[in-house]
Amino acid sequence: MPKLNRLYWWYLPLAIAMCQCGPSSQDPDALFQLLDARQTGIDFQNTITPNDTINLLDFEYMYNGGGVGVGDFDNDGFPDLIFTGNMVESRIYRNKGTQAGLEFEDITQKSGFHTKGKWCTGVSIVDINGDGFDDIYVCVGGPGKKSAFPNLLFINQGDLTFKESATAYGLDDPGESNQAVFFDYDLDGDLDMYLLNGGGFEKSPLTIRPILANGSSRNTDKLYQNNFNSTLGHPVFTDVSAQAGIAVEGFGLGAGIIDANHDGRPDVYVCNDYLSKDLLYINNQDRTFREAAAEYFGHTSHFSMGNDVGDINNDGILDLVTLDMLPESRRRRMTMFGPHLRDKFEQAVRYGYGHQYMRNMLQLGSNGMAYSEVGQLAGIDRTDWSWCPLLADFDHDGLQDLFVTNGYGKDITDLDFVKFRQDAIGQFANPEQVRKTLIKSLDEVLPIILPNYIFKNKGNISFENKTTQWGLTQPSISNGAAYADLDLDGDLEIIVNNIDQKAFIYKNTLRERDSSSTHFLTIKLIGDKGNPSGHGAAVSIYAGGEKQLRYKQTARGFQSSVTDLSHFGLGAKTSIDSVEVVWPDGKRNVVQSLKADQTISLHYSDARPAIITKKQTSGLLQRHDHISYEHKEAVAADDFKNQPLLLQSFNSQGPGMAVGDVNADGLDDLFIGGSYGSPASLFLQKANGTFAEKQIPTENCEDLGALLLDTDKDGDLDLYVAGGGAERYADHKDYQDRIYLNDGKGNFTLNPTALPAMLTSTATVTAGDLDQDGDLDLFVGGRVLPGKYPMAPRSYLLQNNGGKFTDVTDAVCPALKSIGMVTSAIWTDFNNDKRPDLIVVGEMMKISIFQNDGKGLRNITDQSGLERSTGFWNSISAGDFDNDGDMDFVLGNIGQNTPFKLSPAHPLQLHYADFDKNGSVDPIFSMYEEGAYYPFASLDVLAQQMPILKKKFLKYSAYAKAATADILQTLDATQKQTLICEQQLSSLLENLGKGQFSLKPLPRIAQIAPVKGILVEDLNLDGLLDILLVGNEYNTEVVSGRYDASRGCVLLNEGNLTFRAVGGENSGFHVAGDARAIAKLALGKGRMLVLVGKNNGPLENYAIDNDAGAKFLTFQPGEASATIEYGEKSICKIEYQIGSGYLSQQSASFRISPQAKNVIFLDTAGRQTRRVSF
Repeated sequence: MPKLNRLYWWYLPLAIAMCQCGPSSQDPDALFQLLDARQTGIDFQNTITPNDTINLLDFEYMYNGGGVGVGDFDNDGFPDLIFTGNMVESRIYRNKGTQAGLEFEDITQKSGFHTKGKWCTGVSIVDINGDGFDDIYVCVGGPGKKSAFPNLLFINQGDLTFKESATAYGLDDPGESNQAVFFDYDLDGDLDMYLLNGGGFEKSPLTIRPILANGSSRNTDKLYQNNFNSTLGHPVFTDVSAQAGIAVEGFGLGAGIIDANHDGRPDVYVCNDYLSKDLLYINNQDRTFREAAAEYFGHTSHFSMGNDVGDINNDGILDLVTLDMLPESRRRRMTMFGPHLRDKFEQAVRYGYGHQYMRNMLQLGSNGMAYSEVGQLAGIDRTDWSWCPLLADFDHDGLQDLFVTNGYGKDITDLDFVKFRQDAIGQFANPEQVRKTLIKSLDEVLPIILPNYIFKNKGNISFENKTTQWGLTQPSISNGAAYADLDLDGDLEIIVNNIDQKAFIYKNTLRERDSSSTHFLTIKLIGDKGNPSGHGAAVSIYAGGEKQLRYKQTARGFQSSVTDLSHFGLGAKTSIDSVEVVWPDGKRNVVQSLKADQTISLHYSDARPAIITKKQTSGLLQRHDHISYEHKEAVAADDFKNQPLLLQSFNSQGPGMAVGDVNADGLDDLFIGGSYGSPASLFLQKANGTFAEKQIPTENCEDLGALLLDTDKDGDLDLYVAGGGAERYADHKDYQDRIYLNDGKGNFTLNPTALPAMLTSTATVTAGDLDQDGDLDLFVGGRVLPGKYPMAPRSYLLQNNGGKFTDVTDAVCPALKSIGMVTSAIWTDFNNDKRPDLIVVGEMMKISIFQNDGKGLRNITDQSGLERSTGFWNSISAGDFDNDGDMDFVLGNIGQNTPFKLSPAHPLQLHYADFDKNGSVDPIFSMYEEGAYYPFASLDVLAQQMPILKKKFLKYSAYAKAATADILQTLDATQKQTLICEQQLSSLLENLGKGQFSLKPLPRIAQIAPVKGILVEDLNLDGLLDILLVGNEYNTEVVSGRYDASRGCVLLNEGNLTFRAVGGENSGFHVAGDARAIAKLALGKGRMLVLVGKNNGPLENYAIDNDAGAKFLTFQPGEASATIEYGEKSICKIEYQIGSGYLSQQSASFRISPQAKNVIFLDTAGRQTRRVSF
């Protein structure tokens, strides 16, 4: 975690302001009651006493604190406790097990558990010699030389006394270690040990340099293999780190065991502090590991501390929580964040440090192996200077809640203090005088004392802060923590190790308040001699159609070990259908029909080999490789240099894709736009289902929206390409959109006179017969004014006159000319009046509805129910999702996995003008927090855009208190304009008829990242249109970081406008990366491909099988829509949109259910062209 020498990183110096916390009285009705030390007998206090030789200047981990260990050392069934101390002796407390309450006896002195003079950190409880008694392993670190830190192993003698035996067991490791995790990495039946190191500060921990991955660093973790010595009668551990591949350096603060790739072998996740990246050691099944964090995680915490593993959504897949130090308080954040050093961030990425952001992370697991980070969506990303996460079901509702400790001994990274410290240093040339000045200044720095956090898991990837309601309001500096049922009443207590404050024992009063709806089951595993407690076993229960999973590992959180019992909450359920234990070697126990409210024991000796069944791999879609293509951004232009306050770059929006038959052979072909400096590609389909690629030079253009359409009515498909991006200054010739004429054989020639001058950075283009004269007119949306964000660029309504297009925007619909930053648009007859209407969406724009009244386009948005619909809209596609004969729509938005929490009541605001009169547009994002609107950016970033602010706000604390209105008062805001954003959810837009619409959010899994590409298709051929979504956004500002959680999303229509998300394992659709356009393409005459374009990534191909007897039909030239009749009351309308979604054009072919009876096709004027019956 960050301390003195982590100052001035890419968004540093960091700072945390003092939280003024007074005494708080307990709520007698709260779930947790803090017990008095006089009642419990636990008076442990981890007192830290800095002096001239032991202080933060010399030892940056001075306030990392100690851990908590839970074990039953006398086998009486009651959990006993250990607290590790730094400058005080660690202590052991025996649980008396009295009926009067939770009472403990301090047995430290008589037990032989002596650690005096040792700076103890993590504690692990394990029966290391298999004699049936819990032993204690203590990690040792602290200030001083490396040789002073051998770890300690206390062997239980069976009579509540212990013998220190680390040397005899080979575990007297001398490194500065923080935690040991015992697990069977080689599945030989005994417990090996992963040792977390990271206290050596030989070099600056924030210096960007090549990562040491050869084991040579002092801060490299260790792996010890358990080798039983028959002569000694106990294990002797051997350091096998080098041969096992444990070789990457890091400042390790947390280690968790997780089967990340679902191969049945334990992998290791390591939380590393400072710049050192988090690690994921994948078990190679041959007693070696490989580091593969970048393959499984899009980004990680930056200053990572503790972690925990659990199944937060009961899908049977383990998820991961890691902690960092982002404050909840806005004022504390603004005294913490310094300049966005984007160049330094990108340099660190190039050196292999990965994408790290300073906040808590919730990594949601999937069977597709890659994790989706959803901490902001879940609401657990901001808990301040945090240490220990614990996932457990504290309220017995069947979902694992989250407890978090936090606090720190000195608020040394407040930016005002940093500036003061630097000024003081500059006054002295003598290093000793500088040192004395710094040490003296530390005496004046206050501690960070805050209440710990507890979050109730509400399901659906949502947590609610219950800190106050559940009674955890006591301010503290808390580090290690554990949970256990200390009084054996069936619920879990919380035990916390504090600095300069007595340890907390929180009694859980759940069961005594309500035993009728808070049932539970506790499971004790009895393993064999080498693994007595069954570490590494997966324990699942099935009750009432629901599954819960626990992974057996006691070393959890931060420097701590929890109870070795697997605890399950059942709510009102009084019975369990079955319990299954999968032991590390794959053997299983299954027990049926159990009553609730008991503890059961399951023995490895009763386990049986698992019955191997062939895994079903079929899904709705299957990955294929018909078209091989990789998009590359050839030129790395950085528009953040011109406007540091941008949220994302506009130079990485492609690729766009268009599908059509360009050579009249009856087969779909594919156009993919090129990036700035790279050519576009045309893929011509052959009769055998393969594709031939040829490039189309597009010079220095960024190709975005593209259409294949017959512009000149000569019977072949020409090519329209929108020129976008922000690589050039505004109005540059490279932004000119282009039309290429087809010679009928798929050869294209630029027609320089087909379009009027359009020197706008455009993105979307969509075609429709606006004037119903039989040819296709165009709407082209302006995306951005480079260097002048968020001013509205020019958009165009182009009328087709014999293959030449005329700008008729002013005459037909002047409101479209500067409607905003358009991202997507669609021609659609939403009111079934046989005229094409237009819907336009964009960034911080309303869903804008333009009705075609036969004379022009009329904006009816504010009369349609969409007057409060401003959003970060990326895309729109159409589909009759309720089979009522009119078009509904699905829209991609930014989602909820963002730092922005907005609503129509409190929208995000974007004020812009040339506030400092230097000739540039200054965009100020403003967010509603703590009762007022405040700027989103830090002072340094705002001052990068407007340097004058450094003179207006001389202290960061002053800026932290300033509302947006206060800041604008210091600037020239006379020309200020404001945009707002009220909606952030990707949504379904229901067509209510009569020009009225209603927004409905898509399922929560669709909100984990920005949605870009949208494809509407009846995937399961049930007669209801389903939805495929892809998205993410990688090129963002570097504090909140990139959006990378989406792995693609399949939403199956279940009727009544409800949708069910289908995971990648069942759907076959798993799209990682910076996905953009999605398009369908008919492969031959009987199969449909789904193609996903990715920015700076490969094209992904998926096939939709025709196993269920799908019928294939194709829109003919001039046809615009069709009605599918399924029965007397079920009619589905479909439209052939030439341009929709995100920079996409779909095939004119479509699949329909075998249930269809008739299909009636209509032309652009609504006249029937043909009828197809089945």
